[in-house]
Amino acid sequence: MAYEAQSNGPDHVSGNAAAFSLHTLSPGAVTDGSGTPAAGRSADGKDKGKNDRHKTGKSASAKSRQATKAGNRSGSPANPAPASSAPSPQPSHSATPSPSPSGSSSPNLKAAVQQDIASGNYLLAVGQYLVENGYTAAAAAGVASCVDGESGGNPESVGSGGGGLIGWTPISSAEPNSNIITGNAAQDMMAQLEDLLYYNSTEIGQSLVSQLNTITDPVDAADFFSQNFEKPAVTDSDVVPSVAEQIYSDLTS
Repeated sequence: MAYEAQSNGPDHVSGNAAAFSLHTLSPGAVTDGSGTPAAGRSADGKDKGKNDRHKTGKSASAKSRQATKAGNRSGSPANPAPASSAPSPQPSHSATPSPSPSGSSSPNLKAAVQQDIASGNYLLAVGQYLVENGYTAAAAAGVASCVDGESGGNPESVGSGGGGLIGWTPISSAEPNSNIITGNAAQDMMAQLEDLLYYNSTEIGQSLVSQLNTITDPVDAADFFSQNFEKPAVTDSDVVPSVAEQIYSDLTS
């Protein structure tokens, strides 16, 4: 709140101006140009609160205006002793997160999955993503095993009219994201993980997902997924037992 200087007569005004000119402002009273004392502002430029202003009384800017008015009334400008300058507080800068390989991050993928995608460990990313969405470690490892058999875990895989992690045929049949092969492997991987989850629970059925989750051996889970979800022309031809066991070990260690 600004205070108006009170006139107590010519002699008193001159006396007040002279007295004020002898007063040395403390460094804490130096303003930063906003009208708020620099000492009353935090490193990010925010006001510490009204209580600080109540404790210090009138702000330096208000006193300056009083002195100017008093000097004008007395016929000579008030010249208060210069206060020592204080460096303006430097605004704080929040750390800028490093961009993900796709140029954007997905809020639906947890850090471990994103790290696997960034490092190109797509099969483990499949397993971790499924576990995060309610699959057991054995079931998730079984699915990852079949993904390896279908595409080698390469989201950019294309062949025989299909493509992607599980060979969506045609590629445009993938849902809810149909644009799954763009040349950006990290971005496509994120889209295909969501499509894989949708395919299992919606296109095949949640009841079979529940049965898959009752299987405790990862290789048996891979056989079940191949026979009931992927259904290749040659039964279990897409099952890679060593991958099922490795991913299961990674998920449970």
